Amino acid sequence: MGVRIVAAIMAITGIVMMAYADNFHTDSIIGVAFAVGSASTSALYKVLFKMFLGSANFGEAAHFVSTLGFFNLIFISFTPVILYFTKVEHWSSFAALPWGYLCGMAGLWLAFNILVNVGVVLTYPILISIGTVLSVPGNAAVDLLKQEVIFNVVRLAATIIICIGFLLMLLPEEWDEITLRFINSLKEKKSEEHVEDLTDSSVHLRSRSRANGTVSIPLA
Repeated sequence: MGVRIVAAIMAITGIVMMAYADNFHTDSIIGVAFAVGSASTSALYKVLFKMFLGSANFGEAAHFVSTLGFFNLIFISFTPVILYFTKVEHWSSFAALPWGYLCGMAGLWLAFNILVNVGVVLTYPILISIGTVLSVPGNAAVDLLKQEVIFNVVRLAATIIICIGFLLMLLPEEWDEITLRFINSLKEKKSEEHVEDLTDSSVHLRSRSRANGTVSIPLA
């Protein structure tokens, strides 16, 4: 549990450092708030998924993703309409909306959910976690090539901290006990090798003394 808390703190620290690299504009602060809220709700979703479904098979995972998409279509689709009629958002015209980016984001989000929920059943959870870790430097590379974002020292350090936070999440729950057992096994192996070396050296000395004809007289 402690390493999970440290990983979450490191991820939030990296997000705040990203905002600091943008000089803490108003949009950056709002982005930090949304990013922290998104990470918190995503963690809550994963905990509840593990609590209620546990290790689901392929059929259960497919049924869960389908049900989740159906409820998203019913409840979340009304959110932009409500924001439009309450004058929170203003749409100039439907033709001016970036439909390409919106459809691309929706398609990628659908593929992400399918790969995460179904991929865990078909493959190993660590592969999905490694893919999530690689998404951070992947997004940074896209920003560097597409948006020509200049990566200063703060932004680079924030990316590294976020990646380390994700890597800490890959550790098993009993990683400390496993590490202690591994260290103890190494110590026992070294002690056994040391005892064997001492035994071999003593046997070698005895054989040499016998070959030279020397006799050791025990003292009374």
